[in-house]
Amino acid sequence: MKKLLLWAFLCLATTLLCYEARAQKKSFVLSGLVKDAETGAPLENANILFSGLTLGTSTDSSGKFAIYLPATSYQIVVRMLGYKIKIERFTLNKNLEFEFLLDKTPKILDEVVITAEKSDANVNRAIMGVEKISGKTLKKLPTLMGEADVIRSIMLLPGVTTVGEGASGFNVRGGNVDQNLVLLDGIPLFNTSHLFGFFTGFNADMVQDVSLFKGGIPSMYGGRASSVLDVRLKEGNFDKWSLQGGLGPISSRLLLEGPIFKGKTSIIVGARASLSDFYLRYFNNPSLKNSNANFYDINAKITHRFNNNQRVSLAVYSSDDAFKFAQDTSYYWSTQNLSLKHNALIGTKLSHNFTAFVSKYRYGIKGLKPQYEYNWQPSITQQSIREDLSYEYSNKSKFDFGGDFSVYRNDAGSLLPNSAESIIDPFRMPVQHSREMSIYGGHSLSLNSRMSLDYGLRYAYYQLIGPDNIYTYKANQPREVETITDTLTFKKGSVIQSYGGFEPRFSFAFKVDSSLSIKIGFNRMQQFMHLLSNTMAISPADIWKNSNAQLPQQIADQFSIGVFKNFTNSQNNIFETSAEFYYKNLKNVIDYVDGASLYLNPTVETQLLVGKGYAYGAEFFIKKARGKKLTGWLSYTYSRTFRQIEANANQIGANFGLRFPANFDSPHNIKFVLNNRWTKRLTFNANFTYNTGRPITYPNGRYKIYAFSDVYDYMVKNGLNPRNGLDKKSYVYNGQVFVFLDNATIQEILDGYASPSFTLRNAERIPDYIRLDLGLTLDPKENSKWNSSWNFSIYNILNRQNVYSIYFRSSTGLRNLARTYKLSVLGAAIPSLTYNFKF
Repeated sequence: MKKLLLWAFLCLATTLLCYEARAQKKSFVLSGLVKDAETGAPLENANILFSGLTLGTSTDSSGKFAIYLPATSYQIVVRMLGYKIKIERFTLNKNLEFEFLLDKTPKILDEVVITAEKSDANVNRAIMGVEKISGKTLKKLPTLMGEADVIRSIMLLPGVTTVGEGASGFNVRGGNVDQNLVLLDGIPLFNTSHLFGFFTGFNADMVQDVSLFKGGIPSMYGGRASSVLDVRLKEGNFDKWSLQGGLGPISSRLLLEGPIFKGKTSIIVGARASLSDFYLRYFNNPSLKNSNANFYDINAKITHRFNNNQRVSLAVYSSDDAFKFAQDTSYYWSTQNLSLKHNALIGTKLSHNFTAFVSKYRYGIKGLKPQYEYNWQPSITQQSIREDLSYEYSNKSKFDFGGDFSVYRNDAGSLLPNSAESIIDPFRMPVQHSREMSIYGGHSLSLNSRMSLDYGLRYAYYQLIGPDNIYTYKANQPREVETITDTLTFKKGSVIQSYGGFEPRFSFAFKVDSSLSIKIGFNRMQQFMHLLSNTMAISPADIWKNSNAQLPQQIADQFSIGVFKNFTNSQNNIFETSAEFYYKNLKNVIDYVDGASLYLNPTVETQLLVGKGYAYGAEFFIKKARGKKLTGWLSYTYSRTFRQIEANANQIGANFGLRFPANFDSPHNIKFVLNNRWTKRLTFNANFTYNTGRPITYPNGRYKIYAFSDVYDYMVKNGLNPRNGLDKKSYVYNGQVFVFLDNATIQEILDGYASPSFTLRNAERIPDYIRLDLGLTLDPKENSKWNSSWNFSIYNILNRQNVYSIYFRSSTGLRNLARTYKLSVLGAAIPSLTYNFKF
């Protein structure tokens, strides 16, 4: 089957290439670079148009463009929102290269644009399920505690949800939180949050743009089963120095950039740090009110340009979090990344991007209780090299191909005493090693003015390697500690387990007219590392686990179809509308036995269950991308996500083998975002979110368990409830205790023990989630040397106590008198005021 699939892919690529070659006329390559005339920074998504022609192109993230054109004379028009139009005439009789410097417009535009790409990109591109947000748009949205937030911003898009307020991680189209590939300038991150998810790990001042791939995922991406969040960072200014920052109630930030060698080498450094944790008093949880939290993150990048076609950059990212819960427990997590990149345009058609990086993610818990001090510190280290090549065959055809190789060191974290007085016994966990490699090829092709496709094939291969000791279990019996039969020892570098497979990607678009298109797509993703968690969201106590003999790779197949339509009215306002439908089939999803013990468990596979899942949904989206003062979007998503864990020879089932909703299943989701520029300086922002409450398993009754003698005495001799009996009583006389029996009434609760009964797994739901945020932004005066702005926002202005979870406990101490309690993380309106400056 794999050979047949590969053969079909090669045949299709060859046929389309030959078809295009026959139609190719004599032409030349026009390439160039578009930059900001003041700062020298490359401008992404600048439009390159030609008078008298319907075709055009746009610049990439490096400000570059290349297009094939027939030999003749042209008038080129370079346009970018916020910049003056650049027009030049030339004759194309050989391969030419230009550099365009665009000047900013001297006044603030009347139009407000919430987009990071051309207004018709949603109709013209072949792939769907792609959302882009510019760094400028991020700062316009209402914020929590004054912080512009990448993760919180993408949660305003259709198909993206989270399990609750302040939860770390996000879910995309039925995928778990660990199934999202999050890239920071091409470097994967295992944890993207500060303060347990209240803030993102990305400094918004450093962000160039954000791309979220939910459906049509290009073949260059892999390693996760659900989605890709690609966050691109800025380069430093090559011509002059600048300083900007912001002061907020929870943290402050600074960004410094400028030339080390003017026009050749630049540096940019961004830093954030928490100032105080007084906002914890807003939390309903009394323990949180007595807790402490702090964090910081630093981004730094040095870029050197050899010429317009070649550059090299060295980047560093470091983040650290510490959270002291009440008085006796401290949580911490940190990330350190070091990366080297080389980008070059080879000739006029081929571009190359090489990346090498080292990334280390550490997390854990410290116990601070006297005599019980301990430290548990797992970690994951990843070392990778990657090469991406892009070949512009013509203005209608582009090839992408490349590969990567990664080595992982996964330390499960040993429990060690943390003081000389601690009575904690050391408990050491094994360290596992693995490696992943992949190659890919993709082709973007415009068949004609109406039809275009984007297809590719990726092959990923994984190996779990020694040294390690691996347990084997009895065949045809569920995995338990009691069924271990042997321990196999593997030497360093020896292969313990391997998995691999092809990942086909395909997208096809048919343009009915210039403003309407219909698209279909399919993509397969594989994932070889898994997050094990007993909680609803990512936390520092979660464990990343390598695939092994009992835990195969997760595989997700997604089918999607969509209709995209744009409208333009007489005022040149642009409305983008779309309806997307998807179905996702999930293999080898992970679930847990009841009461699973995951931490410090060398036989954790005995706590895991492997099954299947599926998700389906419909996303309806309308966005006013351009208009006089008013922009925004409205979306409605209907989605369902289910799991099914059936018993087999090696495991027990879950929920009696019946399907059940996933923990993050949320059928109905409504989001509304509004951006209204009242004046040239004052902008009003609002966003509204409604989610169906997530599933939960409730106790729905109790059973009484009696001793036989009590049952006999109660039912045969007395037959009454309550019944007469004797009770021990005592008194003290002259310092001596005397005990005697006295008549008493024995209640039913003293006769037995209560055992709870539960509903089927995730058969109930917590209350729905509703939140409204408001914000005001005061921009700086025109042509001001000291550019300062203010942002005021109120998070959860409805003051709604949205429920994160529901639990049960007794208010009297008696087991049979349990009460229901609702846990709300943020149960109040949170105002914030942030001052931003730049000079």
